[in-house]
Amino acid sequence: MTTPEPPDYRHYDIQGSHANLGTQLGMADGPFTRQPWWAHTADLHMTRECARVVHDWHPQLIEEIAAYADAQQIMFDSLWQVCCRVDLKARLRAQAVDAEGCSSFAYAIGTSMLIGRNYDYWPLQTRRQRIRFTSVTSAGASESRPFASIGARGGVPCGRYDGMNEHGVFIALHVVMTDSPAPAEIQPGIPFHLVSRIILEHSASAAAACDLLIRMPHLSSLNYLVADAHHAFVVEADPRAVRLRPLTTDQIAAATNHFEHPDMRRFAGRRITENSCRRLDYLLQPCMLPRATRDQTTDGLLDHAQRILADRTVPICGKSGALTTLWACVAELSTRTIRYCAGAPGDAPFEPCLAPAIIDPLTA
Repeated sequence: MTTPEPPDYRHYDIQGSHANLGTQLGMADGPFTRQPWWAHTADLHMTRECARVVHDWHPQLIEEIAAYADAQQIMFDSLWQVCCRVDLKARLRAQAVDAEGCSSFAYAIGTSMLIGRNYDYWPLQTRRQRIRFTSVTSAGASESRPFASIGARGGVPCGRYDGMNEHGVFIALHVVMTDSPAPAEIQPGIPFHLVSRIILEHSASAAAACDLLIRMPHLSSLNYLVADAHHAFVVEADPRAVRLRPLTTDQIAAATNHFEHPDMRRFAGRRITENSCRRLDYLLQPCMLPRATRDQTTDGLLDHAQRILADRTVPICGKSGALTTLWACVAELSTRTIRYCAGAPGDAPFEPCLAPAIIDPLTA
């Protein structure tokens, strides 16, 4: 029997070009292989068209992926075709769960915006790295510098599954288990793991992030929670449609693993959403908001978010199957404060992280 690979909770602080980032991570990672539970890949023509779309939206990401492939001594097309997936359903038999179990919330309390996020998936996904990256534009260069960010990646190279940028914009993704779209309903688009990268590196506000999410072509079915110090939104995205979810209050936003917008519910087909609905209802309760008081500290708010994420009753935090919490984070966006937890809240500690910083190209 093959010995399971231990979880990879390493974290990196890298500055420079995207190519430099790709090279460093490609050299640090073990050999990249297609995971046996991933769904089948699209044909090469389709994935090449998707690469052109990504290049149009964020050309530095293609440079990063090419550098990662070079560092791994594999062909770009081979790496890209495996990573450019439409169907995100795991080819594993469910064990008393109905879908991947990620949960996130954004709570506005006074002048603060409190964030909580659990990333849940099968524990076979061992790549759980945290990356703090600051790109540097050469002096005199005409192109704008992509924003600095800190965030976590899963099993796919060069992606981010959640994170915060230098402007205090936060994003978290949530896979939605829809019925698969027909081939004619799928156009070349941006793979899910690069959507968050584009948002973090090109959005100075939650409103700008929301606009990008609605305009970009999506390859897969996901919910995205985006927030800044003043506003929070949930965007429901699918190859067939993209909608901004109406929020019942301007104080609370939350996302789990099902579509809520009336135009999007039809894509669920026969998928069971009971668990996802239960988690969402729990996070949307007004009683979940901490009391706004003059002496409410950032640390106190973050501690409150950590307690919510550690819940085992709903459960927000899971310990088995696709509801295994692999990592978590909490943040307060007005102060751009963020903590990450390498494991399940309650079992592993939350650790404060350096916020993403701006690098002066003349001194870098």
